[in-house]
Amino acid sequence: MTISNEVSNDAPILDVRNVVMHYRTEKGDVSAIENVSFSLKSGESFGLVGESGCGKTSMAMALLQLQAENATFKGGEIVLNGEDMLKMNPAEVRSHRWSDISMVFQGAMNAWNPVHRVGAQIKEAMDLHIRPQLSHTESRERIASLFEMVGLDPEMMDRYPHEFSGGMRQRAIIAMALSCDPQIIIADEPTTALDVIVQDQILTELKKIQHDLGMSIIYISHDIAVIAEVTDRMGVMYAGKMVETGPTIEVFHNPKHPYAFLLLSSTPSITGPRRKLAPLEGEPPNLLDPPPGCRFHPRCPFVTDQCRTEEPPLAEIGGGHRVACWNWESVPPLSEGLRK
Repeated sequence: MTISNEVSNDAPILDVRNVVMHYRTEKGDVSAIENVSFSLKSGESFGLVGESGCGKTSMAMALLQLQAENATFKGGEIVLNGEDMLKMNPAEVRSHRWSDISMVFQGAMNAWNPVHRVGAQIKEAMDLHIRPQLSHTESRERIASLFEMVGLDPEMMDRYPHEFSGGMRQRAIIAMALSCDPQIIIADEPTTALDVIVQDQILTELKKIQHDLGMSIIYISHDIAVIAEVTDRMGVMYAGKMVETGPTIEVFHNPKHPYAFLLLSSTPSITGPRRKLAPLEGEPPNLLDPPPGCRFHPRCPFVTDQCRTEEPPLAEIGGGHRVACWNWESVPPLSEGLRK
C-alpha cells in the first residue's frame, strides 16, 4: 500500500494519478472519470472547473472514497501522504477521512439534521475521528473556537439548523470540515445558493483560514470567477477528463484548450478589456457512449480529422501549463476572441 517510506518536503501531499472511475448502470458503464491526474502541495489551493456533469464532484467523492455504490475504479492511484487510498480497506480509509482530508459538500445548507443541535452534530464528527477522544468540555471549547474562526457567535452551537441563515449554515459546515484539523479541505461549490455579498464573505473566510492554518484546499465550481479569485493552480475538466491544467493566472490569461477558451470567452469581465462574448454552443456528450478521439471535438471550432479519431494526451506546453489538444497553437489570445 505504501508508495514510499518517506515523503519529502517538496512532494505533494495529494497525488492523483491516472484515475479511471465508471458508474455501472442498466444501460452500461458511464465513463465518469477517465485518466485524471493532478497534485496538491501543502498550503496550496487548486481549483476544478467545468460544466455540470463533467466529473468534478465524482472526483471529489473519489478522493474521500465516498463514491456511489455503483461506482467502480478501473485504474489509477490516489496517493495521500505516500499511501494509495484505493488500496486501503474501509477502516483505513475512515482513519484518514475527516482527520486528513475533509469536505464542504455541495448543497451543504441542507446537509444538517434538523432535529439535532448544530454543535452536537459537529461533536459527533469529532468523537468519531479524533483520538484520543476529547472530553465534553474540550469538545465545546473546540467548537466555540471554530465558530469564532468562521465568524459565528459560539452560542449558536446550541441552536438548531432552522435558526441559522443560509450563510450561517454554510459557515457552520466549514467549521465542521475544520473540526479534526485536516491537511486538505475539498470545497464543492461552497457558495451555491448564496447571494454575491455572502459569497464574497465565505470565500474571504476560507482564504483567511487557509492562510492562518497553512492547509491545502481543493475548490470545485462551475463558476469560473470563483476559481480565479481563490486558487493558485487550476484544472479544467470536460466529460470526465482533465483537458487543461496550470497556474490559475496563466490559464485565465492564456487558455489553450478550446473548451477553456470558450468558457472564458463566454464570461464577462469587469476589469479586462471590452470584447464580444462568444457563446459555448452545444452540450457535453453522453458518457454512456462518449465520442472517439477528443471528447470535445463535436463542439470545437478548431476541430480537425485527427481530433475525431485520436485522443490527445495532456502535454506540457511550458511553465507547468498542460493541455490535451492537438491544435492548441491555433487557439487565439483571449483578447481577440473567436473569429467567425
